[in-house]
Amino acid sequence: MKVRFESQADALCSAAADLVKRGFVLGSGGNVSLRQDDVFYISPTGVRLDELSPASLVPVDLNSGRSISTGKGRPSSETPMHRAAYLARPEASCVVHTHSTYAIAYGYRHQYLPATTPDFLVYVAREVPVCPYRTPSTPELGAIVGEGLQSSPAVLMRKHGILVTGEDVAKAFLRTLLIHEAARLALLAGDAFEPLLPDEIAALEAIVYGQ
Repeated sequence: MKVRFESQADALCSAAADLVKRGFVLGSGGNVSLRQDDVFYISPTGVRLDELSPASLVPVDLNSGRSISTGKGRPSSETPMHRAAYLARPEASCVVHTHSTYAIAYGYRHQYLPATTPDFLVYVAREVPVCPYRTPSTPELGAIVGEGLQSSPAVLMRKHGILVTGEDVAKAFLRTLLIHEAARLALLAGDAFEPLLPDEIAALEAIVYGQ
């Protein structure tokens, strides 16, 4: 477990730096975390995602939501949202929150983002809900995100961005990219946009899941 967690922590910091390069966050925006049992390790407040190291991640008790004093920086102000995500998705060991401009733009007019490509269906879900706006860093935002995650491993937050969970860093990172891509495709297609149709979804699921 220890070796695997350390490897995941390295992967998390690498993925976080890649998100900055891709323009998914600006400045010290966005936050990431990694769970190990009843503790999750989250990026510190005010620190850029491309400046993270495993040692800089701040431990937080999952049950209480309080940081575990280690002499490190303060945990991200979005800690309540990450905690709500782990409680809603017990299988998750990684949470990624970014400010995808395409996802934010898509969320202005829509209630959910449907599966747009086969990869989206296979690796994300049939659809991702768009949560109503709540003030960032508040328990109210955590509550609405936790509610949305009951039906999907990810949510779009109106005027705010994406929150994605994953069983590991690679899965959370891939889902982040696929949601960003799907929102971009929907906006580019405009009136010509067409998500996967029910019969197309059924055919894909029959191949993937043997249904």
